[in-house]
Amino acid sequence: MNTDYKIRRAESKDDGKRLHDLFQEVFHPEEVGVLAETMFHHLPGMTKENWFIAEEKATGRVVSAFALIPWAWEMEGVPLKVAEMGIVGTLEAHRGKGLMRLLNKEFNQALADEGVDLAVIQGIPGFYHRFGFHYAVEMENHINLHLDVLPGKIENPRFDFRRAGVADIPFLMQKDEAYRSAYTIAVKRTEANWRYLFSESLKTEYGSEFWVMTDRKRGLSHYIRVALNGFGKGFIVSEVSEGVDEGAAQEILSFCKGKALERDKPYVRLNLHRESTLGKIARSMGAPESLPYAWQVKVVDKEAFLKRMAPVLERRLADSLFPSYTGTLRLNLFDSGIDLAWLDGKLHHIGPATGEDCDAMMSMTDDLFALLCLGHRSWQEIRHIRPDIFPDLIYVDPAVCPASGRTARLVDALFPKRMSWVYCQY
Repeated sequence: MNTDYKIRRAESKDDGKRLHDLFQEVFHPEEVGVLAETMFHHLPGMTKENWFIAEEKATGRVVSAFALIPWAWEMEGVPLKVAEMGIVGTLEAHRGKGLMRLLNKEFNQALADEGVDLAVIQGIPGFYHRFGFHYAVEMENHINLHLDVLPGKIENPRFDFRRAGVADIPFLMQKDEAYRSAYTIAVKRTEANWRYLFSESLKTEYGSEFWVMTDRKRGLSHYIRVALNGFGKGFIVSEVSEGVDEGAAQEILSFCKGKALERDKPYVRLNLHRESTLGKIARSMGAPESLPYAWQVKVVDKEAFLKRMAPVLERRLADSLFPSYTGTLRLNLFDSGIDLAWLDGKLHHIGPATGEDCDAMMSMTDDLFALLCLGHRSWQEIRHIRPDIFPDLIYVDPAVCPASGRTARLVDALFPKRMSWVYCQY
């Protein structure tokens, strides 16, 4: 263990300033220190104990740190407790000394102590897999539209646009309910989250403006969120409410074109799911097929997470070819396993795999668990690059498990590919 550093949590308001100074230096010229200090004092759900710090003993200087940012996600209506490892940074002179491993050890203990379902990170590629994070929920979709393909000023428009404010929060929360119903995994934002977005968030590089659309005959109808900064030089639309029809979509695109011209933006970027209404319209207008990035996810306790998913799994089974299934599906992780025991279509036991026979077995390595269980990819898609995911032993000895086709259909029903999208809460 490196004895030159003290690993601790933030302890006082003074640590907010020290974290500001650390992240300003690490990420210069980006204003990440401002983001960190704003979150330290104002983000709903954050406490001092949510900040993990490595302090150099000789100087007392904070040289490495990150935050555990609390989120509330939902999976088809089931609440999930999520912790983001966010704002991760180490001063250059102190890198390569194992500080992140020491901090991550403390982070993992906090996840267990607090009963977190999923740990997530938006971080750089090729690094966090060593800490158990794997890509499993889409994010940051760049659908770019040149201004010349967008509609101009709409004659006789249906909608009026205006900046949203705190008084619009009840309407925005109502629209959030429709959004969560449209995606398998989505974020649940509280009134406090929305108040933060309209106040302290505007001081950071994550600040956004919200615009509400009022139907001249029917009143409030839709909203859009526009990032004030973000990646690239475009006019970035990061949220659009659900239920937008063709006419409303055209007025949104016309509005965005006008604002892009006002602000000298060369294109409009839709940071939306490609299967959203505007995502599909943009692709039909010639926007190139985008390749979204993804949240890196760690399932903290696989058995506990499957228990949390039980209502989802039972609903899926009820709508499948196996509504009254009785038997045991084993998730074989090679060095361990989890049995899902079913009785007449209901999960009556989830626990460690035993030596007893099972009716069906799905094999996969540990790192594929999140991809499958969160619906990021079907097992068939994963198998194109990873042959170590398969039902029963069909690819080893088909004669041993002739029911493999049935197992594949059961897994298809319980763990289908699904559409998920997480809007930012800060």
